[in-house]
This record gives sequence, structure tokens and C-alpha cells, in this order.
Amino acid sequence: MKHYSRYFLQSTLSVLFILLFPLSNILAQEKTVKFGKIDLADLQMKSYPKDTSSEAVILSDIADAYYRYSESSGLQVVFNRHRRIKILKKSGYDWASYQIPLGRYKGANKERIENLRGATYNLVNDQIVTDKLDKASIFDEKQTENLTYKKITLPNVKEGSVIEYTYSTVSDFDTSIPTWEFQKNIPVIWSEYKVQIPDFYHFKMIHQGYEPFFISTVKPVNISLDPTTTRYEGKEYRWVIKDAPAIQEEPFMTTLNDYNAKVEFEIAAIIPPGGLNSKYFSVTWEDFTKTLLEYENFGTQLKRGGFLKEKVNTIKAAEKEPVNQVFAAYQFIRTNMKWDGNSSIYTSNSLKKSFENKTGNCADINLMFIAMLKELGIEADPVVLSTRDHGRILPNYVLEKKFNYVVAWVKIGDNSVLLDATDPFLDFGKIPVRCLNGSGRLIHEANADWVPLSSNERITKTLILNFDLNNEGQMNGSLSISHLGYGGLYARKQIFTDSKAKYIESFRKKHPTWNISKFEIEKLEELSDPLVENITTSIQETASIAGDHIYLNPLLGEGEKENPFKTTERKFPVELATQIEENYIATFSIPEGYEIEELPKNIRLSLPNDGGKFSYFVSKTEEGKIAVSSKFLLKKPTFYAEEYSSLKEFYAQIVAKHAEQIVLKKK
Repeated sequence: MKHYSRYFLQSTLSVLFILLFPLSNILAQEKTVKFGKIDLADLQMKSYPKDTSSEAVILSDIADAYYRYSESSGLQVVFNRHRRIKILKKSGYDWASYQIPLGRYKGANKERIENLRGATYNLVNDQIVTDKLDKASIFDEKQTENLTYKKITLPNVKEGSVIEYTYSTVSDFDTSIPTWEFQKNIPVIWSEYKVQIPDFYHFKMIHQGYEPFFISTVKPVNISLDPTTTRYEGKEYRWVIKDAPAIQEEPFMTTLNDYNAKVEFEIAAIIPPGGLNSKYFSVTWEDFTKTLLEYENFGTQLKRGGFLKEKVNTIKAAEKEPVNQVFAAYQFIRTNMKWDGNSSIYTSNSLKKSFENKTGNCADINLMFIAMLKELGIEADPVVLSTRDHGRILPNYVLEKKFNYVVAWVKIGDNSVLLDATDPFLDFGKIPVRCLNGSGRLIHEANADWVPLSSNERITKTLILNFDLNNEGQMNGSLSISHLGYGGLYARKQIFTDSKAKYIESFRKKHPTWNISKFEIEKLEELSDPLVENITTSIQETASIAGDHIYLNPLLGEGEKENPFKTTERKFPVELATQIEENYIATFSIPEGYEIEELPKNIRLSLPNDGGKFSYFVSKTEEGKIAVSSKFLLKKPTFYAEEYSSLKEFYAQIVAKHAEQIVLKKK
């Protein structure tokens, strides 16, 4: 950017900055926090009144970002931060350690740190004692060629300490303004971010979260970029969130990154006066597609599948039907490539090099698969997406960094299918659950479009129990557990990862009163079939005897034991990714000399909007046995916050019903 920077400094700029989300102008309020000036009340604080369970609380987290000019590097982004934290419990000591990411990319462009200071404050005999951060507690940790962490650990931290640190980063990447997160997993009393941007930079700004701004202002400013008297038109943005509660992981969430309060920046354009030498980034989805297809580590690789020609010819000779050719290529890539666990939309090497190494990231593998299909004459293109743990895609904002994964879109006859060749246990026609996250973007020069990332496959588990109960409370019989759909995928992965022996041993440990005489696993390698566990066992202590009565849980403790939804209310959606189905079918003989005194009442439940259903029936058969049927299905992959109370109550009733017992009485 040096060539643009020098041009800007010679010009008077008057370009309207396009703001892509509304900001309300509120009367600004200042909060002055000076390093080393500690409020005695903060040191005396024993707990945080608004969240007494908190291990620590961020008293203030204040930052600003602005541009400056360097003779050697051109325009740079300077980011200053000052954070102060109260440590309330020993479990909060981790907050005394912090790491600052510093990047280095092509050429001499890099990020560096300046003015790093830190201190710990303790109250000793009513006096404030200060321990400063020393050089021995500051070190660098190199993660990759392009990323290093500057790490610090503040000294002498105790329950009751106040810690603070301040630093500046100077970045040569003038098109990148740091993201600011207002919320953490501990409360934040005051979080503030101020950003000054010259008008010749056009950024998209995205704010998300459930916490309202206490202050949100934008005002025109004159910006000085160099030591001269020249000043340039720009805008100053200021955001403050006050008393932000801790944000915590909850069951069935995608990622906290989808919900925490933050503001992000994505460069849209750099427009010098008069538009001369303007540079536009991916401002439309058409631009996004064109850019990806031009990348050496994306689109160019799709044209370099020639090294697979020998195998392609073998497949063509052996298989005439397109679907069989696709399946053969799918099996070939899965057999010859191992996923290294890394997610990216960009290849890490040339496809040929990755094939020689027999390993690669998801882009290496799936773009190789697509390139092979193209060599076969099959219509196939990439679909880029964001995995569930990476966050959701915002269709209104063209943000390349939001994408971290790629799968294959394949046309077979009149139908299309999404495929992922990274997982050896994934059945043909499915994509991993990690990819079931809204929509992905089909990358095609003429027909780019959104592709839904959903699946009709369920996580299905079915238990069939057939047991005889004797008059001593012992059970003898068999149990069949079948795993279908994504349930089969999970079970197979666990078995192959841990070994069959360890899988069986894990089951035994979870059932200490079961004397298992046989444990067989069927259909382990038939990925499209249910994986089935057949168990023969005798069970002690499942049925309890009290006087003339026998009490028996008809699901043998295999039902729902705990409601995963604990909180009274929930702000965030419940994200299941796919449908969940659990079935229990049981038959029990009644011991001689006993009769039924009480059976659980039958019940049928349903969730609003066809979200799910549950049925539970217990009856006496004509053969004099007890038959039990429990069927549970969650049909929606997503339940919104307003549906949470119904879902929680639904689960509560299932847990209660599964805990009920059959009562038998001596005749």
C-alpha cells in the first residue's frame, strides 16, 4: 500500500465514506482510565454484585485505532489497548496471562508491538502494593511462518488483585482494522472502541450481539497522518457497551462468535481523489466469485487435475454410469488422501504436491476431488462455507474471511449432491455435521448461487430390549443398539479411533452391574447401513425388591436422565444441526408369583410448529409380558429463543417419564 499512501498525502481528500449499518448519535460520555491510577474500591471489591458467581470481572477495556504515515512502510494502522481486570477467585488466575497475535505476510509487511506495560495491584495493610510486569514474563511464541504470539503473565496475582496491561500494535496492513469484542466469558463493566478512518478508505462494518450500545457516535474529523500540518477529512466512530454480562457456551450452540457483541471491519475499496488508481475489493458476490477463481490457491488448482489422468482413464474404462464414476473418484480420493484436520478454502500446496504427500487440508482434498471429476467430464464445482464452530455466513456482507471450508457440488443426471472426501467414515451423499451451517456459496463463473447446507439425515439411535426378570430382581436377556444416519457415523468414528476393544470396554465401564457375556458389532464397514451392537447380558440391581414389591425402570437406565437445558431463559437459538431420533422398544417377562400393580401412564407430547414429538406407552401383552415403547423425535434443526421454554419443558417431561418405574406385587 506504500504507493497509494504517498499519493494520498499529496492530495486533499473529500470522499463520502459509505457506512453499511446505522449508528445512533448519543451524547458522548467520557471514561478516563489512567495506567497506574487504581480505585481503592476496586481493590476492596469481594464479588461483583451483578454476577456473584464470576471468577473475575473486566473493569474496563478501552481501545482506539487510527492511521499514521511511515516513510518506510506507508500508511499503517495503530491499535492502542488498555485493559483492567479484577481477580475474584483462584479460578480467575488465567486472566493474568494474555497473548497478542502478530502477523507477517508477503514482503516486509508485518505487525509489531510497542509500549507494552503491565502491573498487578494488591491491597496489603490498607496500602496499594504494585508489582510491575518484568521482561522475564514477556516472551514470543512462533505459531507459523506468518503468525507469532507475544505472551505475557502478570506477577503476584491473588484473589482480590487488580491487574492491568496496555500496549500498541502497529500494522503495515492498512486494509485491516482490528475486530473489537465487547463481551467475554466474564462480565465487562465498560468496553469502548474508538476508530478514526480517512475518507479514502471504504470499510464495511458489521455489528452483532444482543447487548445494546450505551454510546454509539460518528462524527467528521480532520486526521493528521504525518508530522506536517496537512490534515485530511475522515470519520471518528465510537462505541461503548456498559455492564455487558458474561457470555457462556450453552448446549447446542454453533459458536460464541455468532452471538457475542462485537464490531468487525472489512475493506471494500480504496478510492483516491478523482478515482485514479482506485482499488476495489470483493464488494459483490460476483466479485467474490471472480476473485476466488483467479486465486492460485483456489480456482487455478481446479484446472490442474492432469496428474490424475491415469486413474481417470481407469475409472472411465470400468464405469460407464456417471454416478458410478463419481463414487469411484470419491473412493479413490478418500483412500489416497488423509485430512490433516485443518479447515480452509485455500489449498496449502499444489494439488499434485498434496497428492504426493498423501495429506492436506479440506481444500487440498476436495478441490482435488473436483478437479478429478472435471477430468472425468462430470459437472462439479466448489461450495465454500463456514463450519459451525467458525460462525455463520452473513449473506448481506461479502466477507471472504468468514469462509473456512470447501466441499464439492456435483451434478449427477437431473440431481445435484454435496460431497466431502475428507472423512473415510462418511457415507456417500452426506456432508459432515460440522458443515451443516446455513448456506454455502457455489463458486461458478456463470451460475454462482447460495446452496442450502441441510440434511434429511438424522442422528438415529434405536434400542431393542428383551429381558426376563426373576423374583430376585435379576434381569437376563439381550439388547440391540442400532445407530443410523449421522448416529452411525459417530459410532464408527469412535470405534475406529479408539479400537473395537476400547469401545466395548467403555460400554462395560458405563454399566458396572451388567455381566456381559456377548458383545458383537455388525455392519462396521457398510457405511450406508445401520451399525448394530448386539449384547447378551445379565443385570444385577436394575430391579429393586422391597417387601412384596419389585420396582423396575423399564428402560434399564438407558433413557434420558438429564435435561440439557438448565437456564430459565435463553437469548440464543438452540442449534441442533440435524434431526435427532431415539427409539426404545422393550419386552419384559414377569417373574412367577408376581403381578402388575402399577404401570407408568401413557403419554403423547408434541412441540409447537411441528418441532418434535414424544410418545411413551407401557402395556401388558397377551403373553403376559410387559411391552414398552418410547419414541422421541426433534424434527427441527433450529429452535429460536422464543421456543426455548417449550423445548425445555418438553425435555423435562421426557426425563421425568423415563425415570418412572413399573411396580410388581406378589400375588
